[in-house]
Amino acid sequence: MTVKIEIKGIETTRKYLEMKKKGIQIGNNKGINKASFFMQGEVKQSIAGRRSEPTSVDTGRFLNSIDIVTFNNKGIIFTDLDYPIHLEYGTSKIRARRHFNNSKDRNKNKVKDIIKNEINSSI
Repeated sequence: MTVKIEIKGIETTRKYLEMKKKGIQIGNNKGINKASFFMQGEVKQSIAGRRSEPTSVDTGRFLNSIDIVTFNNKGIIFTDLDYPIHLEYGTSKIRARRHFNNSKDRNKNKVKDIIKNEINSSI
């Protein structure tokens, strides 16, 4: 006795899954970009004194130096100035203002939602 099993639709299923994979990748990239711009704005709001941290604006140089870069599924919000590290972590003469860390902690769920929504709208 011989049993013959034939599975149909494998190629169609493979193409469907490949299409979904591309949609997820596109949505993820869009989400990381969108979340990075959102976080850049949040850090700037913090520096400007519109969040719980004290204002760190004197000349506006620090505020205007906040930039982003995205690559390899990461978004990095940064400044290329030297002195903001002293504002972030404090010194013997000034208390820490933690604009970057507090913004990150305050907005973890919002960042996740932004990325998740972009993925969902791309698949």
